[in-house]
Amino acid sequence: MSYDRKLDQVCPHRVVEEALFLDASATVATPLRPISSGNSVEVRLNGAIEVPSVGVYTTATSVGSKDGPFTITPGVNDTMRLIVNNGPQQVVVIPGGIKIPPDRIASLLTAGLKGIQFFVQNQHIGFRTDQSGPHATVFIPPTATLAPILGIPTPRQWRGMVVTPGWTLVNNPFTLNDRPTRLVVFDEPLKGFGNYVELNYVTLQQECRRCGGTGVENDWLYGSSGEVVQVFDEALLIQEIQKLMYTVKGSNTFHNWYGTSLLESIGTKLVAGGILQNLLVGDIYQAFGRWQSIKRQQEENVGQLVSDQEFPFKLLAVDLKLSQRDPTVLFIDMTIQNRSQDPIQLSRGIRLPQPVDLLGSTQAQGIFRESLTKPTLVG
Repeated sequence: MSYDRKLDQVCPHRVVEEALFLDASATVATPLRPISSGNSVEVRLNGAIEVPSVGVYTTATSVGSKDGPFTITPGVNDTMRLIVNNGPQQVVVIPGGIKIPPDRIASLLTAGLKGIQFFVQNQHIGFRTDQSGPHATVFIPPTATLAPILGIPTPRQWRGMVVTPGWTLVNNPFTLNDRPTRLVVFDEPLKGFGNYVELNYVTLQQECRRCGGTGVENDWLYGSSGEVVQVFDEALLIQEIQKLMYTVKGSNTFHNWYGTSLLESIGTKLVAGGILQNLLVGDIYQAFGRWQSIKRQQEENVGQLVSDQEFPFKLLAVDLKLSQRDPTVLFIDMTIQNRSQDPIQLSRGIRLPQPVDLLGSTQAQGIFRESLTKPTLVG
């Protein structure tokens, strides 16, 4: 069965990985386009650190320098003492033994202490606090006789850190009310001199650079598992006809016959009697006939299956109208019939420098109208 990559997509107006340097205060990043949805904003620092609005913080953590198993003597080196987050001193006593596995000691310490967890890393025992940030602290006094056995120095205090401060969206008061610029303002200045942020966000249709404000993005997409989104049957027929009609005839070096003169005619005045209009209609019919011949050769000579829904059986009607307000706009209505006898109506307004959807489409009784939201693709 024939297929093609789906080109026309409803544009999400999503800006991806927009790299921005901060201002002189090292706190403000100004997006290039207005942000239409605050929930869509994603911030990444220096291309590596995902920064939620609350910021990124580390826990108070450390790993002992000695590897297990460990030998613990009762009454000599079996006691762990520590203070977590400036709270009361906590004490836990580990049962003595020879060659005790590290995971056994880590689980006993975690069970006997609050606000801190012990873990095993390459046979070394380490710890991390439940909280994060500068207020997360761990102090181990010299009376903690178990600490030296694990390779944890005493007396010593560990503290969490602020990796990246939190940020807030703030409206810029010096921009238009209908499309205000929303600034990303960090709670504290970033310390790195060359820091930059990458923003993902959804912008307004009028300001979108992906579709140019048309609402239609002409590019193929990939599905959730990496497959290319494809079109089949009548959706494939619609896309092939659009590509044929809106390609400048002769622009394809290897196939000079491909395309029409539609785009070259935009801005040309329709003379009395509709001579130019008749010439363009004839050009469209000829292009349709050439494409019909190609599909027939694809089926008969190549042996590839061409479904009845995708075969361009007949061009029923063509209507061309120039806009009375803008001479660079040409309105085209075409009704095509496939081999399944299903009529497909394409209504489109085109304008230089490329085709754009100016009319939209609606579902009519017995007529398949071109629609970006119609579920006619398989991916």
